[in-house]
Amino acid sequence: MSSVSVSGLFMPVLFLLALAVVLFSCVLRKRRQMEGSYQPSAEERKQTKNQGAEKPGLALPLPKEERLI
Repeated sequence: MSSVSVSGLFMPVLFLLALAVVLFSCVLRKRRQMEGSYQPSAEERKQTKNQGAEKPGLALPLPKEERLI
């Protein structure tokens, strides 16, 4: 009789545990869709660390100095 009561108790607990895992994964998926993971400031910080103390190269040359006639 003890094996019947253990399996009778084990199956509902296993079912509730599986249900909790499914609900948790659904909540995480929805939260990930709403919030996203793109963080431009983190990308900028990573690029700054890679360049170190060097000055970043200018993409465009500086214009000629303006002078009065």
